[in-house]
Amino acid sequence: MQIKGYSQENEGYMKDGNLVANFALDVVKIINGMDGKVQYQFRIYTDGNTYRVIVSPYELNKRRFLQKLPVLIKEEEAFYKKLRDTVLGRAFGEDEILYQTGKNGLQKVNGKWLYVCSNGYIDKEGFHAGICSGVEGAYIPQTAVADTKEEKKIIDSLFQVYNQNCEIFYPLFLINIMAITNAYFREIGEPNFMKITLWIDGASGSGKTELAKAAGTFVFSDSELNREFISVTGKRRDALKHLSQSSGSVYILDDVKCEPVRERRNSVKNIVDDCLRSVFQGQMTDSVGTDSKRVRIDSCAVITGEYLDTMESQNARMLYLKADGFLKGTKNSKALYVLQKNPIWLSKVCIGYIRWLLKRMEENSFPELLKEKLEGMREKMKYYAEMDNAERLNENRRMLEMAAIVTEMYFREIDMPGDFVVYFIHNVQRSIQDISDNTFYLLGGEKMVVLKTLKGILDKAKIREAYYEKQTGLILKFSNYRYKQEHFWINRNEDFVWIDDYKESLLEGSDDRCSQYDENPCLMIREERLRKLFTEEIQTFVKQGQISSSIADKVLANLLRILREMQIIYKQYRSDSKWGRPAINYPVYSCANICREYEENCWVSFEPVIQLNTWHPCIATLKDKMDNEEQQVVDVEGIEWRINEDRDEIYRVRKAFTNNKSLYRE
Repeated sequence: MQIKGYSQENEGYMKDGNLVANFALDVVKIINGMDGKVQYQFRIYTDGNTYRVIVSPYELNKRRFLQKLPVLIKEEEAFYKKLRDTVLGRAFGEDEILYQTGKNGLQKVNGKWLYVCSNGYIDKEGFHAGICSGVEGAYIPQTAVADTKEEKKIIDSLFQVYNQNCEIFYPLFLINIMAITNAYFREIGEPNFMKITLWIDGASGSGKTELAKAAGTFVFSDSELNREFISVTGKRRDALKHLSQSSGSVYILDDVKCEPVRERRNSVKNIVDDCLRSVFQGQMTDSVGTDSKRVRIDSCAVITGEYLDTMESQNARMLYLKADGFLKGTKNSKALYVLQKNPIWLSKVCIGYIRWLLKRMEENSFPELLKEKLEGMREKMKYYAEMDNAERLNENRRMLEMAAIVTEMYFREIDMPGDFVVYFIHNVQRSIQDISDNTFYLLGGEKMVVLKTLKGILDKAKIREAYYEKQTGLILKFSNYRYKQEHFWINRNEDFVWIDDYKESLLEGSDDRCSQYDENPCLMIREERLRKLFTEEIQTFVKQGQISSSIADKVLANLLRILREMQIIYKQYRSDSKWGRPAINYPVYSCANICREYEENCWVSFEPVIQLNTWHPCIATLKDKMDNEEQQVVDVEGIEWRINEDRDEIYRVRKAFTNNKSLYRE
């Protein structure tokens, strides 16, 4: 830049043949698009180094803004005056004006949609200077803009890596697509759509942080291609400031753990809650670290670390990705290594998507196309029906599916091979199902399924109320029990047996009472029968599309554990297991015709039987049902009780059934 009254030579600025300043400089005018404020950016070249200084008009007029740099200036007052007059009187050309929007990401600038980053902007033609955000943390190298031929090769290379573990990599890729696109969905009337937080859970050393950096965000923090992330154990102000800068990209919050000190533990929970709520609402919920109380952000987030329960209202505003032991898999570690060696692959693919999206956004029919697809998904979706948080979780699933749909459109329109697209669709559906089910399971979905299943079972199952028939004469003397014990045994062909008072049912003919037994109603079922009823009912939910087959398999595989945790069944202590045994041996009989049709034999065996907690809310309602319905009495008269076990042993096993019973307590 020429300065009035001075000549510029190789050494610097000269006057009357004398060196006045040992540097050269140029200047760019910066206009802030948010408030119209003007600044000037000077680049100073001296001794082979380049320095950048941004000054306001006030600083240009009143301060010696170069004094902190290692430069020489003689006759400072005169030099600064001439420099100021030159800058203020300059007619800046188009290429000398830098327009700052004050926000990263997809946005309208002068009526035109652009993707703006820290160091420039992207339109459908490519990368340009002249407009930038003026906000740090979203650097995109110009080399990340590829032509179509290179773009297709990079996509193929990237997804060869992602296909090594689609359950892990695909959701991380899709969350980048969501972060890019969600500003446009706000524009077309879906302000909370495509805004989600993905939680990567895993033990220390599982690789979750490196995974988040390599696949979690496509922008860089600087020209050295470093990807920035904020530790949740740091200052809340820093975490919120970085979140406010993350529009159009993915915010990474790292290293969540249960801190031993209460103050630090509360700080971590507050920062996590800020992240979940701000991303979902699309605006900063706190002014800490920002210049405004209502800073709008169009971002998604990735949280890494051990899962912590958040505020109840936030639970379904996230998706849960279990990456524990990720690096232990050879394929996983190799895939991560390839991504780390090629950090620009993801950037190139996402920038290609941005350019495609900007072209489609110019089409008048594009918003209606997206709305139509979204409406179709919302009408058809039936997963997790009638479960807590089902609507939010289904909406999260729709977000991933919409991200997959627009990505598929992009791949098809740049002519990716048909088999590639088919494989992409297959893997993306698999990964979405997996992460949705994992989230559902994490948020207590397993218990919701069990409660709904048990309600269906109890509504349809046959429940026999055991009959108290007194023993008489010699039989009473022989058995010593006041009531016929056969009524309290379980028939192999029935579902449940209800005994109004287990203690009363075990009363002997003498005055001795069985004080160790519970007086509450007792509801019993064979373990094998309970599992069968659960399997049949849950498979009905699968056929109706309410849950997936993977959730059904998980629930059935862990059925007794879940029932114990929910205190729906009793356990019996044992020395080698903290859980105790959920099923205890009990007399089970079956009758069969032997010689003639009217002769029946009763065969008794001991099988694992489960006792349900009749005080549990989902079972307590049965009491009214049992009171209002006729008793289902099994007529034991006429049965020839050919017992294959000693009667005393049968009575002993039955008496031992409820010994030391208790509900599970964590």
